Amino acid sequence: MFLLLKIVLVPALVASVTIAGRRWGPRIGGWLTALPVVAGPTLCFYAIEQGNGFAARAAQTTLAGLVAVAAHSVAYAWSCRRVTWPVSITLGWLAFAGVTLALYQVQPSLIVSLVLALASFAIAEKALPSRQPISGAAGNAARDLLMRMLAAAFLVFALTSLADRLGPSLTGFLTPFPIATAIIAAFTHVESGPDAVVAYFQGFLSALNSFALFCFVFALGLGRLGLPLAVAAALSLQLIVQAIHLWRMTRLLGS
Repeated sequence: MFLLLKIVLVPALVASVTIAGRRWGPRIGGWLTALPVVAGPTLCFYAIEQGNGFAARAAQTTLAGLVAVAAHSVAYAWSCRRVTWPVSITLGWLAFAGVTLALYQVQPSLIVSLVLALASFAIAEKALPSRQPISGAAGNAARDLLMRMLAAAFLVFALTSLADRLGPSLTGFLTPFPIATAIIAAFTHVESGPDAVVAYFQGFLSALNSFALFCFVFALGLGRLGLPLAVAAALSLQLIVQAIHLWRMTRLLGS
């Protein structure tokens, strides 16, 4: 039953976010991608299977690993203007791997991880290339949705299956590995062009602040509050911050 939950829950959440993103365009799609539809349930699975201490440590290194996600976003956004999507994915993943390796050697504390993550998002947003206005949402194919769901299911199953061997630190760093993000960027790249990719990452990076806060509160509250209350507190804060981001974004898009 628990295995079925792993295989079904996260892909279903990814599908919901994907359908909503198609309706409102790549920038809103990026905003939606920052919701904890993959990493959130995965961290909960760590707590259930490996214990709260393991999950708290994994959440801390997941938070630090978001710096590598920001690096991936910038690398893909710049490279997609010059090269094809397979090369852009490769360069983005190399950027993620390089930053992750550096952070794994340092092992920053929870507070330092939060500061690094928030600073990296601000820097990455400024570092994105400029873009021309885009019109409407991309007409993504059904295979896009299927690939996102399969990628999410594979990542969750692989990480939770290998967690006890990898340990909480490495597991946490790998939790935000941008598989689904890269798939979304690649389909957007092919179907709508580089400007839509940049728009996607603009929405994604601006909303990652709220996911960083989710990881911070989850790691901090897990030992004190237990899993249900830690999830409730972390998710409530993220949704509040993300709603503020959405309000600001819709005002910007409407101006």
